[in-house]
Amino acid sequence: MDTAEAPVVVRDVNFFVENAAMGQFVSVEIVGRNRDTFKTRLLGCRSGGYLILEIPGLLEAGNVRTQLIPGREVIVRTICEKTTGDCMGFYSSVIDVVRVPYPIVFIKFPTEVETRELRVEKRLPTWIPGALYMKEGESELAGTITDLSSGGCRFELHVDEAVVRIKAKSLYLRYTDPETGQETKRLCEVCSQRRLAGTQMSIGFSFMPEMRQTA
Repeated sequence: MDTAEAPVVVRDVNFFVENAAMGQFVSVEIVGRNRDTFKTRLLGCRSGGYLILEIPGLLEAGNVRTQLIPGREVIVRTICEKTTGDCMGFYSSVIDVVRVPYPIVFIKFPTEVETRELRVEKRLPTWIPGALYMKEGESELAGTITDLSSGGCRFELHVDEAVVRIKAKSLYLRYTDPETGQETKRLCEVCSQRRLAGTQMSIGFSFMPEMRQTA
């Protein structure tokens, strides 16, 4: 697997399920001269047995879908969504394809996973109350910053059961800086989001250039 730096190799069979979340996006590369790739979602797995991936439509994946046949080798790349946010990847092969009622592909469960750090800056675990809003003066959504760096953060909040995802691409985040004690407002880009247990949602933000800070 091509990487700029030497990756860390993990041979723990439970590593993938401990770090990946169902529904997260993955990139699949068909091993071969053309190195065709497509993006899809992780639908399920059986630890030590197989992973289940959604087969995207023709517009998203083109004719790459026809290469998904039993025995075809693939490279899967994704992130440690549950934990560090590091990049992870592994070699696998197609077990079988199911077309009805929904097109899905079964691939072999990874026994060896390569990881490498994705973020330049480490995020520190925190527990900082905060609030999200679209515009000044509009209603706010209260929650907690659970990790933080100068470049971004992870924010957890309670949402209604019917809410699947936040539609906004950017939001303002307001919180009290634990070091200065000042109220801080940052414009944030939504990078990732997923439902946790019950009505809890986790959103990964990167801080955008426009920043405002008030005493």
